[in-house]
Amino acid sequence: MSSVPSKSDPAARVAWLRETLNHHSHLYHTLDKPELPDAEYDKLFNELISLEEKNPELQAPDSPTLRVGGQPLDKFEKVTHRQAMLSLGNAFEEKDLLDFDKRVKDRLKNTADKVSYVAEPKLDGLAVSLSYQDGLFVQGATRGNGQVGEDITPNLRTIKSLPLKLDNAPPGLIEVRGEVFIDKPSFKALNKDQEAREDKVFVNPRNAAAGSLRLLDSSITASRPLRIYIYSTGPVEVDIDLPQTHWDMLQWLKSLGFPINPESKKQKDINACHKYYNALLKRREKLDYEIDGIVFKVDSLEQQEELGYVSRAPRWAIAHKFPAEEATTELLAVDFQVGRTGALTPVARLEPVFVGGAMVSNATLHNMDEVARKGVRIGDTVIVRRAGDVIPEVVSAVESQRPEKTKKISLPKACPECGSEVIESEEMAVAKCSGGFNCLAQRREGLKHFVSRRAMNIDGLGEKLVEQLMEREMVKTPSDLYQLKRDELLELDLVKDKTADNLLSAIEQSKETTLGRFLFSLGIPEVGETTAVQLAEHFKTIEALADADIDYFLPRGIEGIGKTRAEAMVEIFQSDDMPEKGEPLSDWIKNNVPRMKAKEVEQLLEKFPNASLLKEVSANDLQGRAASRVEGVGETMAALIVEFFNNRDNTDEIKRLVDSGIHWPKEDDAKAAAPTDDRLAGKTFVITGKFEGMSRDEISAAIKAKGGKVTGSVSKNTSVLICGEAAGSKLAKAEALGVEIVDEKGLESLLS
Repeated sequence: MSSVPSKSDPAARVAWLRETLNHHSHLYHTLDKPELPDAEYDKLFNELISLEEKNPELQAPDSPTLRVGGQPLDKFEKVTHRQAMLSLGNAFEEKDLLDFDKRVKDRLKNTADKVSYVAEPKLDGLAVSLSYQDGLFVQGATRGNGQVGEDITPNLRTIKSLPLKLDNAPPGLIEVRGEVFIDKPSFKALNKDQEAREDKVFVNPRNAAAGSLRLLDSSITASRPLRIYIYSTGPVEVDIDLPQTHWDMLQWLKSLGFPINPESKKQKDINACHKYYNALLKRREKLDYEIDGIVFKVDSLEQQEELGYVSRAPRWAIAHKFPAEEATTELLAVDFQVGRTGALTPVARLEPVFVGGAMVSNATLHNMDEVARKGVRIGDTVIVRRAGDVIPEVVSAVESQRPEKTKKISLPKACPECGSEVIESEEMAVAKCSGGFNCLAQRREGLKHFVSRRAMNIDGLGEKLVEQLMEREMVKTPSDLYQLKRDELLELDLVKDKTADNLLSAIEQSKETTLGRFLFSLGIPEVGETTAVQLAEHFKTIEALADADIDYFLPRGIEGIGKTRAEAMVEIFQSDDMPEKGEPLSDWIKNNVPRMKAKEVEQLLEKFPNASLLKEVSANDLQGRAASRVEGVGETMAALIVEFFNNRDNTDEIKRLVDSGIHWPKEDDAKAAAPTDDRLAGKTFVITGKFEGMSRDEISAAIKAKGGKVTGSVSKNTSVLICGEAAGSKLAKAEALGVEIVDEKGLESLLS
């Protein structure tokens, strides 16, 4: 980096700002090694904007200010590619891959024994061509029909990982090809933002990326979370010796500053390629971007040239596709399933279709808001998605194929299980059966949750056995489990002598538990494992939790006073000249505290009637609703917890469970064991997703053993998000807040 020039020299200062900002943008967006705090970057960026506005002649083609977009275009100009952007042949089975290798070796008779390959994930995005002249980005175009594309240079400039100026590039032309995409967490956040603005949401990340690149207003493109990976070159006209293999070419491009997919790997032969394919297929869902296969390319550029092309595809490359994750089929009917909290979930009954490696005949529609948003009807042709182990879902209707007679999906007025009234909740965006304890479906699903591994952990009591116990009315509530006799169990179809003995032993062992596990097992709406542990840590006893009202969870201060005003008032109340009480105190507050209304003064003095008390208040005491006493428990969750314990059926069942022998240590059982060291002291962790090596309970215990704190929700106070497979909204929020994200491998390093 060059030395820092004086602000009195605009030209030198602009050049230094450009160099500095581009350097740190590359560290952040391409190498994932940020050095400069966001606030400092923004400060320098704003200074560059100001200088360029005052001195427009100083703006250069590599200025990072061009990334914010420019004036909208009337249309895109056509671009003829210097070298055609070809498509690829496909392989769908291992045999296809072996046949490809055989064809390659048959044509390379003299060097057939020296064929190696490069494997690259096939991103599901939009292919583009980028041209650099003397190291500066000058033009970018879409693939189009392979021969002619569209000039989308202003939009491509907005992609932060795309270098506007190359590092140590030789003079001349360098053209590269790459794939523009949006990663999965950013796609979720983008759609959430679209919904908040009541704009149309995108069907998938590819559509979002393609649509963003083809906007005539590049300032809108600049707001979209686009990324790019470079995978090959086009024409390169420079006066240096170029690499002789595709792999070495990628490394050279990387040295120039281009982002290269870190999953790309050299493979010694076609068998190694097949192993790579299977390995990445297993890890596919852990990647933060969508891929639909692997591209295998002959590594030697000399061999590539000898192999040549057939029709519109190279003979030296092939795309080995993964099993389809999306397919179309007919929506035959919609049923409604009732969960343990009474929530009704619409489930699509489909004409069976093979998707994501499995035959799918049912798929979730989530809730009625999603049904309306997706615009699906019974009789529609719909797009079904199944990714890895994720439950199949209906993505959208193919409206262009809608038949004349389709049926609107309607919410039932009565519960399909018990006939009780169905109540819609605008706040929760769900419809619920009002039957509660009287609804068999709710009791059945609640019992399955109660016995599950993360709750009471009654080993051997699976779904089929639970359903059989309830069908025969041997068990109606969880407490009935603790009254079962051996002879009764032997009457069941699935139970033999040893099974009955093991089951009774597991039921007995489950009586010794923790307060956190017990609270989680009760199925309190919205209360997950981590929140249950936090409730146990805070209240110590179930009686104390049952007695809490919503004002305990969220202490009420003075209506209408927010955090900023509350903090300002606390400073004012430290004054030494504040009168003690009565009318003088009331008048003093009106004269000294800005924007205080008469009603607010009255409420304030009702709670804090004299100066001594006012001097001791905190901002939390004054806010209309203060921060929750239990981290992660907001107003909605607090109301649900209070409602649960106000229900006589629930408290009676808790009493029966305790009377049956369920117990936990009298002291704060949920409290973590004394830390074995303090390497994680002062850090707050949130755990989300699925993990292979450890359970979430084990991860939480390991973090606490090293002095860390584990909470249930991501906030600005979160230090690290421990992220497993199939992570959801917590990952998106962590991304938005800039929270450090660690995967399972990183967790092992953190704990070791």
